[in-house]
Amino acid sequence: MRGIHLTLAATLACSAGAAQTNGAALPDLGAPAAAPPGAPAATATIRRDRLRRHAYWLADDARGGRHTASKAQQETADYIAQHFKQLGLKPLGDKRKFLQHYPIERLVLHKSTGLTFGEHRVRGEGFAVLHSSDNDKVSVKGKLLSCGNGAELPSSVKGRVPVVVLDRGATRGGVGGDLQAVQRYVQLSRQLRRAGAKAAIVCLLEDGGSLANTLNYRGLMPDHGVMSFGQPARPPVELPLFVLNRLHSEALIAHMAEQKATATLKIQVQRERKARAANVCAVLEGTSKKSQAVVISAHHDHVGTRLDGDRFNGADDNASGTAGLLALAEAFAAADERPARSIVFLSVSGEELGLWGSAYYADNPTWPRDRIVANVNIDMIGRAGRDGDTLQMQVTPSYAHPKYSTLVRDAVALGEKFGVAFQSGDTYYQRSDHYNFAKKGIPVVFFCDGEHPDYHQVTDHADKLDYAAMEAITRLAYWTAWRAADQKEPIRELGAQPGW
Repeated sequence: MRGIHLTLAATLACSAGAAQTNGAALPDLGAPAAAPPGAPAATATIRRDRLRRHAYWLADDARGGRHTASKAQQETADYIAQHFKQLGLKPLGDKRKFLQHYPIERLVLHKSTGLTFGEHRVRGEGFAVLHSSDNDKVSVKGKLLSCGNGAELPSSVKGRVPVVVLDRGATRGGVGGDLQAVQRYVQLSRQLRRAGAKAAIVCLLEDGGSLANTLNYRGLMPDHGVMSFGQPARPPVELPLFVLNRLHSEALIAHMAEQKATATLKIQVQRERKARAANVCAVLEGTSKKSQAVVISAHHDHVGTRLDGDRFNGADDNASGTAGLLALAEAFAAADERPARSIVFLSVSGEELGLWGSAYYADNPTWPRDRIVANVNIDMIGRAGRDGDTLQMQVTPSYAHPKYSTLVRDAVALGEKFGVAFQSGDTYYQRSDHYNFAKKGIPVVFFCDGEHPDYHQVTDHADKLDYAAMEAITRLAYWTAWRAADQKEPIRELGAQPGW
């Protein structure tokens, strides 16, 4: 599967047997489960093998972590658009096409940015810049000054190129450690500025920790800009920090062992004009009430490539949900009958940066907003817990939430038919794309498996997904969306209740 773009014909031709990826056979997933009695006929077309093929393509190293507005994320959007086109869905993006573009502010590094010491040149990869303004332009040349781990800096570093060496122990791991790492960089930059530095070099001796991870959110890399949507982003530090990966760091430390070791550091930040990101949007028209629509959404972006070149593949977050969205589109398109209302398939970007794509769509809908009756959102459906034969998932708004509705109530009841039990996911009510529909007064239901040790880590790989569980949950999403699209009575808000 590595680097191969599957056509729809190839996808639909797949059997339920072993798939191939990178020359090796994947484990047999077993036969698809039988659809429960009463389920829409096309439910059985949603199969674990097809979900896996989409997930492996989306979470392949070749996608580069699908960072918003990156080339790889644009290729991902094209993959989804091509899938919708091959299914015969109608485009619902800009200019009668499948992509809906939205404007972003994007800062990038000028090609002159880099570091030279001895015969070693750092260009194009293996470094990141934490900027102090939108137009940083710094050139520093001189003797390298060792500043240890930055805890005790010299009173003055003027005329020198300060070097700080940090190891993994500087922060704890996980998402909390990533946030802690931001503060470590902020503190370091403040101390260096007070000592008279114009810029500084930071050596990371451990690529796998939070000090590297957080650069994917706050740092500028050669192929990875810093973006904002709606309002300018605040620079993360008080003076520019040039952060090296382990290999470059070791080379610099070895160079500093020489007498009178010098270096030339250049940093230039520039604004990219007319930067854009994209959603993918298509519709399958309904029958008797086709002017109304149910929107099914999932985000396809993730957080890019780490300093050491390792990818944040985002298999669960959210190749799993995107694979589900593609399978849902297949199922609705394959059905012999269509529901009364139309189905809008919305694959958004910018979720990881602050729900940008769905916010733009909610404010600039390509289907009349007052004719959208519900949003079914799927984000992270590949790592459901198991209690015997029962899958454990989260859903929001739960029965305890003031926005609990018949949409969620019915989804929870349908879940029993697929062996899915739900607990409250209200902690995520404002953290995925359904929230931008909920803010507009549209009933929503959000399926999610919750956080796990691989959440937002480079270890979130496609071979860790539970494809049998994904099959069940995607089928549940299908029946939920079908019922919302075909029922006669409107969805009702129930408010907080004592139980499901």
